[in-house]
Amino acid sequence: MSADREPILNLPGVVTALLGVMFAIQLFAGVAPKGLVYAVYDALSFVPLRLSFALAPQTVLSSLADADALGGAAQEQIAATLNGGGAVYLTLLTYAFLHGGWTHLAINGLTLAAFGAPVARRLAPARFLAFFAACAVAGALAHFAFHPLDAAPVVGASAAISGTMAAIVRFAFTPGARLGDNGAIDGREATTASLSQIGENRQAMLFLVVWFGANFLLGALPAASGSSEPVAWEAHIGGFMFGLLTFGAFEPWARRG
Repeated sequence: MSADREPILNLPGVVTALLGVMFAIQLFAGVAPKGLVYAVYDALSFVPLRLSFALAPQTVLSSLADADALGGAAQEQIAATLNGGGAVYLTLLTYAFLHGGWTHLAINGLTLAAFGAPVARRLAPARFLAFFAACAVAGALAHFAFHPLDAAPVVGASAAISGTMAAIVRFAFTPGARLGDNGAIDGREATTASLSQIGENRQAMLFLVVWFGANFLLGALPAASGSSEPVAWEAHIGGFMFGLLTFGAFEPWARRG
């Protein structure tokens, strides 16, 4: 390989670090005692019902059953099960570092490497981490808005990664964007398109149509992705929309068009 050609795997350090954390957590899930793994996943997964209970405990109790028919002991037991304290708000972010297995992690890891790397190259590491975290939180809140009483845990970095995919729409189809020697998107010299400019760009609009179509399909037919569990497609859309609308705010002024 000549000196002026980039290696196929040339990830920014911040992306490599994120992948390393996710890999370490999945390795822990595979080798640690099951009881400990369940406890960690229970504490760090995002459970919409727990957030609802933190915000309005009496409303949740009334929704689960007739509050008048529940004795004091029963209400206390339910409250003890759902009460995660202030840590429940941290799960809006921590869920993104957990995965449902090696296949789930592999899919998200490859997607993060492909779409997160070009975004990370445009942002300083701290900015990229802030953007990634904000997209994860936005995804969790979007899922919560549709399923406030759902007790099923949500895990995975898909919502945050969807935000990076949306960010790419803001610069991959503008002047200065190109493919690098390894076939990856290199948008370091491109300016950030405004939302109105995206609406006028056929390539960008086609990307949006395909992306939303694929996610609606995953929501309706999760087996199409090889998953036996429902796909939290609302979280994907929440992360994507947040990334699309706010990416410019995370960039230095010099990058904005």
